[in-house]
Amino acid sequence: MKREHKKNIENLEKVMEQKKIIPKEVKDKINAKRFENVIAAIIVLIYLAGLNMGKANIPTDTYIMDLKVFSIMLLIVTIITFEYAYKKDKGGAWLHGIEIMMMAIFTLYLIYLYSIYYSTYDTVLMSVGMLYLIYYIIKILITNMRMKKKYNKSLTDIGEIVKK
Repeated sequence: MKREHKKNIENLEKVMEQKKIIPKEVKDKINAKRFENVIAAIIVLIYLAGLNMGKANIPTDTYIMDLKVFSIMLLIVTIITFEYAYKKDKGGAWLHGIEIMMMAIFTLYLIYLYSIYYSTYDTVLMSVGMLYLIYYIIKILITNMRMKKKYNKSLTDIGEIVKK
């Protein structure tokens, strides 16, 4: 009797270990989300680096006009992203819309910063770049944890048992 009981426990442990292995489809979804966020972070960092290089190479009047144009373009992209998220009912697109809107607001603020605090402008751009990098790293980690937790939660049948 004990031997059979031990064998059942071992079989249960094997089944649990097999269920813990994340299937390829779920890994692909997690990697797709991770890739999406890495691309967004790279775009933001390239944008900020471009603004920094533009400050050094473009005359002041032209640079301020460029900042205005960039902020308007970012606001238009924000509106398009929000419309897409609303029509498709996608939370991830909505979050990207907020991120783009924050960048547009920051770009508008850069006009003031460039005009008044020219000496600290480079420091602010670098600091914001680091903040965005930290934000995206945290976002990637949280997204990974949530997706894995969601998958592991889908494995349990406790919800079905409770409903009965």
